[in-house]
Amino acid sequence: FRGQRIWQAIIHDLLPKGLSQANKALLSGCSAGGLATFLHCDNFTSYLPKNASVKCLSDAGFFLDARDISMNHSMRYFFESVVSLQGVAKNLNKNCTSSVYPELCFFPQYVLPYIQTPIFILNTAYDVYQFHHILVPPAADPNG
Repeated sequence: FRGQRIWQAIIHDLLPKGLSQANKALLSGCSAGGLATFLHCDNFTSYLPKNASVKCLSDAGFFLDARDISMNHSMRYFFESVVSLQGVAKNLNKNCTSSVYPELCFFPQYVLPYIQTPIFILNTAYDVYQFHHILVPPAADPNG
C-alpha cells in the first residue's frame, strides 16, 4: 500500500543530494524492481533537468500477461486486485490507462509502447518465477 509513497520519499530525499542537478541518470531494478522500472521510468525522468541524459534498465521485470495451463489469466487477476484494492490506477501511465484497463498497464507488454524514456530490457528466455507463478501457477494443479 505504500509503494508510491516510498518511491516519492526516495526521490525527494535524493533531489537535494544531487539528483536535481544530474546530467546523467539510470533507473534500474530487478524482478519486482524491474517491473517498477517500467512503471516509473517516465516519472523518474520528470524529476531531472530537461537536458539530462536519462535511461532505464529493467532486469527480469517483463512479467507476461499470458494464459496459464488452465487457460486462466492468473497474473491479470492478481494485478486487477492490486489496482482495485490499492487504488493505484491514478499512478499508472495515463496514456496506457486511457487505452486499456488499468490492470493491464502493470504488464510491460501494454505499457512499453507509451514509455518515452529510453529503456533497456534484460530478461531470460526461461524465467523460473514466471514459469511457476504465471504459466503454471499452484492454483492450476487440481491435485494441489
